[in-house]
Amino acid sequence: MKSPKSCDYRRTFPIFGNIFRNSMIKTYFFLFNPRLYFEQFLAGVEKETLVWIIIILLILLFAVIRFETQHNIKFRRNNTFSLLFRRLQLEIILSKDRILRPQLLTITIRNTGKRDANIEAPVLEFQKIWSKRKFKLNGINGQVIYPMYIDAGKVHQLQVETSSFHQYDREIKSYYWARIVISDVEGRKWKSNKVKLRKSLVT
Repeated sequence: MKSPKSCDYRRTFPIFGNIFRNSMIKTYFFLFNPRLYFEQFLAGVEKETLVWIIIILLILLFAVIRFETQHNIKFRRNNTFSLLFRRLQLEIILSKDRILRPQLLTITIRNTGKRDANIEAPVLEFQKIWSKRKFKLNGINGQVIYPMYIDAGKVHQLQVETSSFHQYDREIKSYYWARIVISDVEGRKWKSNKVKLRKSLVT
């Protein structure tokens, strides 16, 4: 004769086995067939309850967007919402004094928008077909001038001599193109046109 305790185990294990099996089935459909899972879930929910769920989710979404918008306007934080409402328009032009092997490059930054721009130091990018070299231009004659404010409608120019980079790294003479990358203190980026420095195999 078996003890009552062993009988309790035999009745208990099938119950937990069914629960575990049902959980695994639901997990399988959720991972590998989510459409069927949500169709079965929605089929078991009354239409009136579903409408209330959607309304509550929309109210929560609206509350989050409103809170983020007011918070960004108050504290001027750098994130997606603040960048969206504070759009800047900058025109970046890189020009040269010669058609090939220029000695002087001129960087022109024009603020064509209606808001002031606070830009970081420009980055001069030399390019080959398979490689790049980048140099940050911190200022003029050893004086640091960046970050810099450019008022709406104003223009800022900076001239750099290519020979200074050749002295630093002789391989720069073998690079084919150059361009300027500008970023502001909030992380937005603008790129200039490319200028040809010397003839390449494809141009």
